[in-house]
Amino acid sequence: MCGRYTLAAPPSDLVEAFNLPEPTFEWSSRFNVAPGQFAPVVAEDRHGRRMGLMTWGLIPNWMDEPGRGFINARAESAATKRSFREAFARRRCLVPADGFYEWQRSSDRATKTPFWIHPGAEGVVSFAGLWERWSRSGQAPRHTFTILTTDANEDVRELHDRMPAVIAAADRAKWLDRAASPDALRTLLAPSPRGTFTSYPVSTRVNKPVEDDEGLIEPV
Repeated sequence: MCGRYTLAAPPSDLVEAFNLPEPTFEWSSRFNVAPGQFAPVVAEDRHGRRMGLMTWGLIPNWMDEPGRGFINARAESAATKRSFREAFARRRCLVPADGFYEWQRSSDRATKTPFWIHPGAEGVVSFAGLWERWSRSGQAPRHTFTILTTDANEDVRELHDRMPAVIAAADRAKWLDRAASPDALRTLLAPSPRGTFTSYPVSTRVNKPVEDDEGLIEPV
């Protein structure tokens, strides 16, 4: 599961990290990206690799009404599930992030403490994503995305049994390659190596999507 994440890096860092042209949109540091909000996504088409803003929550094009969309898809089954299989085959993307949140239940399960999980070495990682274009006559097209999840690694397992699937920097071109085989793609979706992430508890203010400032990632 991945229900909130952070992207505080400036666009110039994303341009360098993902080998992109300058973006055509404005972006400011975000410390609480939530479902239903716009966020930067990196994808490739006949015009090459570029970055644009899409809404978090994939809406399959076969849906008659858009609904809320899917914020996550299981990496193990996305290639075959109706909601994701076409996007998995043709519309893969990278979701830049510099951390994500997960909640740990207390021993009596009465409360949940949020943790910020972020790369042990500072920098931007890329979550495996899928994107979709939903369109109906008389309505503006909607471009949406979902984040693929996989089994949690040792860094995350005590907090949750799932985590975002991270595409290593060396594998980003493979993930975006529209000619890649399903078998080759599945090998990229394994849990991150131990030591990729570190974590600490943060303020419960992160529970509210309207809260979005640097104080959210300060340890408590």
